[in-house]
Amino acid sequence: MKALAIDCAVSKISVAAKNENFLVKTVLDIGTRQSEKLLPTIDYVLKEVGLSPKDLDYTCLTLGPGTFTGLRLGLSTLKALTLANGTPLYGIPSLDAYAWPYKTSLESVLSLIIAKEDEYFYSFYKGGKKLTDEDDREIEEILKQVNPELPLLVCGQGAKDFVESVQERAPLYTVHAFLPENDACDALFEIAEKMIHEKKSPLQDYDGPLYVRKSEAEIVLEQKKSLTSN
Repeated sequence: MKALAIDCAVSKISVAAKNENFLVKTVLDIGTRQSEKLLPTIDYVLKEVGLSPKDLDYTCLTLGPGTFTGLRLGLSTLKALTLANGTPLYGIPSLDAYAWPYKTSLESVLSLIIAKEDEYFYSFYKGGKKLTDEDDREIEEILKQVNPELPLLVCGQGAKDFVESVQERAPLYTVHAFLPENDACDALFEIAEKMIHEKKSPLQDYDGPLYVRKSEAEIVLEQKKSLTSN
């Protein structure tokens, strides 16, 4: 199939285009300049695989949780392609995408993304099945849900930091991660095509990112309202 994927859940945005078995991928790790470079990057990867936007069978992206700015940027960009060309857009929960390569693992899998210092968006998986909903907690709270006598495979954009912190603070736990940490674009293609095969609906106009926590702007607004009401 002909497709475009954006992993926009973390600070490094990955963009990939594929034309059947031919795939090109690039990474934007340039901070606030990502917003001005995303469309040129999409044009670049599409041209490299010999496609134009109207040729695409579908687009897909990490839907969240993750960085507020990245998720909004990725979703608005792909929705524009849907509006322009009628291209179906599939949103995949970020933690599902990062856990996807380990769906046949015999170990329990902890998929996570750094939310802020010592805090992670996370969810647990086993045998390809999601065991917990997405949540946002500190390392100590996450470890309370882990059996220290059983090995745990950690994946996602934050796995290295999490494993190093656990090994330092709670060395009795058996946690490990495959490094380097990869983007989710390959998993996005596979999951989206599975959704298409199962005739699952693409995102609708009104669908937005999957958020676990409120943005800083929302928190500040609530605080202002609370002070005003008092």
